[in-house]
Amino acid sequence: MASSLFARPSSTAGAAVLSVLGSMLAIVVIAIGLLVVPLAAALVFGPALLERL
Repeated sequence: MASSLFARPSSTAGAAVLSVLGSMLAIVVIAIGLLVVPLAAALVFGPALLERL
């Protein structure tokens, strides 16, 4: 009985850590996704825009 009482806080803490890490990973993936379009546009249109300057 006592072992189950001690096991719950550690599993709850582990779940909280995994939740935070998962949220951080999701934010990183979204940020990378948002950077892909501007970087691709700069690679495609950058040389043509630089020629006009």
